[in-house]
Amino acid sequence: MESSETELKDVVKPVAISVFKDTLSHLFEWNTYESLFNTYIKPHFELQKPIIKDNTFIVWEPCSKNHSEVVPGYVKYLIDLGYHVSVCVEKEHIKNGLFLRFDKNEKISLNKISSKNLRKFFKKADLNNVKGVLVTTVGKLCDNSNYDQAYETFNEATDKNKIYFVEHKAKEAIDNNTWKDKIITLRQLDYKGANSVVVNPFYFGENIKITPKNDDITNFVTIGALRGNKKNSDAIVDVVKKLHDSGFENFKITVIGKGHLKNIPKEIQKYFDIKGRLSFSKMYDEIEKADFLLTSYNENNPEHVKYTKYQTSGNFQLIYGFLKPCILLESFAPINGFNDKNSILYSTDYANAMQKAINMTQDEYKTMQDELKKYVDVLYKSSLENLRGLING
Repeated sequence: MESSETELKDVVKPVAISVFKDTLSHLFEWNTYESLFNTYIKPHFELQKPIIKDNTFIVWEPCSKNHSEVVPGYVKYLIDLGYHVSVCVEKEHIKNGLFLRFDKNEKISLNKISSKNLRKFFKKADLNNVKGVLVTTVGKLCDNSNYDQAYETFNEATDKNKIYFVEHKAKEAIDNNTWKDKIITLRQLDYKGANSVVVNPFYFGENIKITPKNDDITNFVTIGALRGNKKNSDAIVDVVKKLHDSGFENFKITVIGKGHLKNIPKEIQKYFDIKGRLSFSKMYDEIEKADFLLTSYNENNPEHVKYTKYQTSGNFQLIYGFLKPCILLESFAPINGFNDKNSILYSTDYANAMQKAINMTQDEYKTMQDELKKYVDVLYKSSLENLRGLING
């Protein structure tokens, strides 16, 4: 059925175009007809495609809801490797400021193509005129273990060596023995000896502001829902209550995500500023105004253990990109690049870690940011070389 529909379209399109041309040419002068036809009619019969220039690399985020925050970082690496980058993400993400902190750059093209039309393009085009395609969430093209299935999204004539996949959930493929060590991960794996190409995308633009510590109210920012039935929410509420009971009042918790104050004791509600879900541009603003990124990972929580084994968190990308020291359980620190010089780590005393943050001077804070920058610089350089090596074979 599908092939017959395709054949019918191939017949109908040229006939329809011919009819429109004849009709318009009788109604208008040639120049007017040509302008109307090219503007309003022709685009509907042509295959929509990304902007492709000399030396173009396409970066495609096929996930409509998650993971688009990694796209600017991957774009930056490819620019630094000398490519023109054609970006394909949901139009809403661009509208919400995903690339707001980038300067206008002729090496970047932001496409406004629907997901449906983009898939049509990849299925029909052989991609001979592009240097490569980086798919930043391969799990949207397959079932996270059958990577051969992901190639079916593309024209069968496409050179598979020009297609590169980023995996955010490596466990399934590793468990099923279908993992491929040339797949990109955001962080080094520590699971069943599996290897990957580590390319960490923590860059958000040239115009990110690296800000000093606030001199009055210490601003902790946390990402995610704040609800009374969530264990990580309970941990944050408990520690705020301890700080309040100990006489600490010069701090606040900025919550980026859904939530409410219903189940939070009234005496500590004043410390919480719930922003709700934010656009990228507004989230960037809140991160810049914050002092520390507050985490509440628990090594006894199966949902959190993955961050020490085979997955990473968007929290860490923000920490690296905005140079915001974090409050972190020490067992989660080493594999993610954190230590007691660039972060505030704790083993059991969460409240004491936050007290250290509140009491930290601006000079001490700057020193901690400098230490974090050292790690970030090394991470950037190694990621760039890893991607270069992957592309060059």
